[in-house]
Amino acid sequence: MTSRFSACVLAVLHFCCSSDSYEPPTLPDVGDPKFIEECVRTHNRFRSEVNPAASNMLYMSWDPDLATTAKAWAKKCLFKHNTYLKEPGQAHPKFTSVGENLWTGSISIFTVQGAITSWHDEVNAYNYATSNCRGACGHYTQIVWATSYKVGCAVHFCPSVAYSSITNAAHFICNYGPA
Repeated sequence: MTSRFSACVLAVLHFCCSSDSYEPPTLPDVGDPKFIEECVRTHNRFRSEVNPAASNMLYMSWDPDLATTAKAWAKKCLFKHNTYLKEPGQAHPKFTSVGENLWTGSISIFTVQGAITSWHDEVNAYNYATSNCRGACGHYTQIVWATSYKVGCAVHFCPSVAYSSITNAAHFICNYGPA
């Protein structure tokens, strides 16, 4: 009887280990000090490099309420903007509107710096003299919006992301105050 039980346990373990089931990879939490520092440092580095130099650029710092909002929205695994961002009091207790950048990609390539850099690379589509875009540059302008001074980011593992074809994704969202 014991050997039959052992054989069943071994069969179940073999099935579980050889099937496609897995635990979602561990991604940093919104309270992880290294994650927070990397998000803030990367944003401020790009803000300090604007050309021409900004005369009124505010230093960006972490806001836990914005991070909580980003995490709650990231958990929905939707590649679309939070529908509550422009409703006063819905996305943040103090800011009447909140800005947002989204990045979704394979979990194997996700880094905070890589995601934020992809938003910053839209600088090539932005014309400072005319304040216009040739294509997409809204992610870039949100990063360097001079009067935004708070950021909160979150990343969540999504087996699939609605409105995207990416599976096993890192869904990364940063919220900004004010928008």
